[in-house]
Amino acid sequence: MTTPRFNPSNSVEFDLARGQIALRGESGRLLVPADALLALCQAAEPEARKDFARRLGTEIGRRVAERLGGADQASPEAVVEHLGGDWALMGLGSLALESWGKALLLHVVDSPLGDAGDDVLGGAFEGALQRGFGRDAAVVRLTRDGSRVRFLVTSRSGGERVEQWLAGGSSWIEVLGRLDSQRGEA
Repeated sequence: MTTPRFNPSNSVEFDLARGQIALRGESGRLLVPADALLALCQAAEPEARKDFARRLGTEIGRRVAERLGGADQASPEAVVEHLGGDWALMGLGSLALESWGKALLLHVVDSPLGDAGDDVLGGAFEGALQRGFGRDAAVVRLTRDGSRVRFLVTSRSGGERVEQWLAGGSSWIEVLGRLDSQRGEA
Protein backbone atom coordinates (compact mmCIF):
# COMPACT_ATOMS: atom_id res chain seq x y z
CA MET A 1 0.00 0.00 0.00
CA THR A 2 1.34 3.40 -0.99
CA THR A 3 1.17 6.22 1.53
CA PRO A 4 -0.27 9.40 0.04
CA ARG A 5 1.98 12.47 0.04
CA PHE A 6 0.83 15.52 1.96
CA ASN A 7 -0.89 17.84 -0.50
CA PRO A 8 -1.83 21.30 0.78
CA SER A 9 -3.71 22.23 -2.42
CA ASN A 10 -7.11 23.72 -1.61
CA SER A 11 -6.57 23.14 2.13
CA VAL A 12 -7.65 26.61 3.18
CA GLU A 13 -10.90 27.99 1.81
CA PHE A 14 -11.69 31.69 1.95
CA ASP A 15 -15.34 32.66 1.53
CA LEU A 16 -14.98 36.43 1.41
CA ALA A 17 -18.67 37.00 0.62
CA ARG A 18 -19.62 35.37 3.94
CA GLY A 19 -16.47 36.49 5.77
CA GLN A 20 -15.44 32.92 6.64
CA ILE A 21 -12.35 30.76 6.51
CA ALA A 22 -12.41 26.96 6.63
CA LEU A 23 -9.86 24.18 6.55
CA ARG A 24 -10.92 21.59 3.96
CA GLY A 25 -14.60 22.20 4.58
CA GLU A 26 -14.35 21.80 8.37
CA SER A 27 -15.68 24.20 10.96
CA GLY A 28 -14.77 27.86 10.71
CA ARG A 29 -11.29 29.15 11.40
CA LEU A 30 -9.94 32.53 12.40
CA LEU A 31 -6.82 34.39 11.38
CA VAL A 32 -5.61 35.75 14.70
CA PRO A 33 -2.38 37.62 15.46
CA ALA A 34 0.01 35.21 17.19
CA ASP A 35 0.86 37.70 19.93
CA ALA A 36 -2.83 38.18 20.78
CA LEU A 37 -3.38 34.42 20.97
CA LEU A 38 -0.27 34.02 23.12
CA ALA A 39 -1.41 36.80 25.47
CA LEU A 40 -4.78 35.07 25.87
CA CYS A 41 -3.08 31.73 26.57
CA GLN A 42 -0.75 33.28 29.13
CA ALA A 43 -3.70 34.84 30.95
CA ALA A 44 -5.60 31.54 31.08
CA GLU A 45 -5.53 29.12 33.99
CA PRO A 46 -2.98 26.30 33.48
CA GLU A 47 -5.66 23.63 32.90
CA ALA A 48 -7.51 25.78 30.36
CA ARG A 49 -4.24 26.49 28.54
CA LYS A 50 -3.36 22.79 28.48
CA ASP A 51 -6.84 21.89 27.21
CA PHE A 52 -6.58 24.51 24.46
CA ALA A 53 -3.19 23.21 23.33
CA ARG A 54 -4.34 19.60 23.28
CA ARG A 55 -7.45 20.51 21.29
CA LEU A 56 -5.25 22.14 18.65
CA GLY A 57 -3.25 18.94 18.43
CA THR A 58 -6.31 16.71 18.44
CA GLU A 59 -7.54 18.41 15.26
CA ILE A 60 -4.16 17.85 13.61
CA GLY A 61 -3.93 14.22 14.73
CA ARG A 62 -7.42 13.45 13.47
CA ARG A 63 -6.71 14.87 10.02
CA VAL A 64 -3.42 12.99 9.76
CA ALA A 65 -5.01 9.69 10.81
CA GLU A 66 -7.87 10.16 8.31
CA ARG A 67 -5.49 10.85 5.41
CA LEU A 68 -3.17 7.98 6.26
CA GLY A 69 -5.93 5.49 7.05
CA GLY A 70 -4.55 5.02 10.55
CA ALA A 71 -1.25 6.69 11.30
CA ASP A 72 0.09 3.54 12.98
CA GLN A 73 0.22 1.88 9.52
CA ALA A 74 2.42 4.55 7.92
CA SER A 75 6.18 5.04 8.02
CA PRO A 76 7.58 7.57 10.52
CA GLU A 77 8.65 9.75 7.59
CA ALA A 78 5.12 9.81 6.13
CA VAL A 79 3.61 10.58 9.52
CA VAL A 80 6.01 13.48 10.07
CA GLU A 81 5.35 14.77 6.54
CA HIS A 82 1.60 14.87 7.18
CA LEU A 83 1.91 16.06 10.78
CA GLY A 84 4.32 18.78 9.65
CA GLY A 85 2.03 19.79 6.79
CA ASP A 86 -0.93 20.26 9.10
CA TRP A 87 1.32 21.94 11.66
CA ALA A 88 2.37 24.45 9.00
CA LEU A 89 -1.25 24.98 7.84
CA MET A 90 -2.09 25.99 11.41
CA GLY A 91 0.78 28.50 11.26
CA LEU A 92 2.72 26.84 14.11
CA GLY A 93 6.09 26.69 12.33
CA SER A 94 8.12 24.09 10.48
CA LEU A 95 8.28 20.57 11.95
CA ALA A 96 10.99 17.92 11.64
CA LEU A 97 11.83 14.62 13.31
CA GLU A 98 15.16 13.72 14.89
CA SER A 99 16.37 10.42 16.27
CA TRP A 100 18.96 10.31 19.03
CA GLY A 101 19.56 6.63 19.63
CA LYS A 102 16.13 5.34 20.56
CA ALA A 103 14.87 8.78 21.56
CA LEU A 104 12.33 10.46 19.30
CA LEU A 105 12.65 14.24 19.11
CA LEU A 106 10.35 16.65 17.35
CA HIS A 107 11.72 20.05 16.56
CA VAL A 108 9.91 23.15 15.48
CA VAL A 109 11.53 26.09 13.74
CA ASP A 110 10.01 29.56 13.42
CA SER A 111 6.90 29.17 15.55
CA PRO A 112 5.28 32.59 15.82
CA LEU A 113 4.50 31.81 19.48
CA GLY A 114 8.20 31.93 20.40
CA ASP A 115 9.67 30.77 23.70
CA ALA A 116 6.61 31.80 25.70
CA GLY A 117 4.42 29.48 23.61
CA ASP A 118 6.53 26.31 23.86
CA ASP A 119 4.12 24.73 26.34
CA VAL A 120 1.30 25.31 23.85
CA LEU A 121 3.34 23.53 21.16
CA GLY A 122 4.12 20.65 23.53
CA GLY A 123 0.46 20.28 24.46
CA ALA A 124 -0.53 20.35 20.78
CA PHE A 125 1.93 17.52 20.10
CA GLU A 126 0.44 15.51 22.97
CA GLY A 127 -3.06 16.01 21.55
CA ALA A 128 -1.95 15.02 18.05
CA LEU A 129 -0.24 11.86 19.30
CA GLN A 130 -3.27 10.90 21.38
CA ARG A 131 -5.81 11.41 18.60
CA GLY A 132 -3.70 10.33 15.63
CA PHE A 133 -1.95 7.34 17.16
CA GLY A 134 -3.84 6.45 20.32
CA ARG A 135 -0.66 7.10 22.32
CA ASP A 136 -0.80 8.83 25.70
CA ALA A 137 2.65 10.36 25.48
CA ALA A 138 4.40 13.14 27.32
CA VAL A 139 6.09 15.78 25.19
CA VAL A 140 8.81 17.61 27.08
CA ARG A 141 10.68 20.68 25.89
CA LEU A 142 14.37 19.85 25.96
CA THR A 143 15.97 22.99 24.61
CA ARG A 144 15.43 26.17 22.66
CA ASP A 145 18.10 27.70 20.48
CA GLY A 146 16.89 30.90 18.86
CA SER A 147 13.92 30.03 16.68
CA ARG A 148 14.37 26.24 17.07
CA VAL A 149 12.83 24.26 19.92
CA ARG A 150 13.33 20.53 20.55
CA PHE A 151 10.78 18.29 22.25
CA LEU A 152 11.25 14.73 23.50
CA VAL A 153 8.39 12.27 23.04
CA THR A 154 8.30 9.83 25.95
CA SER A 155 6.02 8.05 28.40
CA ARG A 156 4.31 9.97 31.22
CA SER A 157 6.73 8.55 33.82
CA GLY A 158 9.69 9.22 31.53
CA GLY A 159 8.50 12.79 31.07
CA GLU A 160 8.44 13.37 34.82
CA ARG A 161 12.02 12.09 35.14
CA VAL A 162 13.21 14.23 32.23
CA GLU A 163 11.60 17.35 33.71
CA GLN A 164 13.30 16.63 37.06
CA TRP A 165 16.70 16.17 35.41
CA LEU A 166 16.33 19.37 33.39
CA ALA A 167 15.20 21.29 36.50
CA GLY A 168 18.24 19.87 38.32
CA GLY A 169 20.58 21.42 35.77
CA SER A 170 21.23 18.53 33.37
CA SER A 171 21.71 19.53 29.74
CA TRP A 172 19.40 18.04 27.16
CA ILE A 173 22.28 15.95 25.76
CA GLU A 174 22.94 14.57 29.27
CA VAL A 175 19.24 13.79 29.65
CA LEU A 176 19.21 11.79 26.41
CA GLY A 177 22.32 9.93 27.56
CA ARG A 178 20.71 9.08 30.89
CA LEU A 179 17.57 7.80 29.17
CA ASP A 180 19.64 5.67 26.82
CA SER A 181 21.71 4.18 29.66
CA GLN A 182 18.53 3.38 31.63
CA ARG A 183 17.10 1.56 28.63
CA GLY A 184 20.28 -0.51 28.51
CA GLU A 185 19.86 -1.47 32.18
CA ALA A 186 16.26 -2.60 31.72
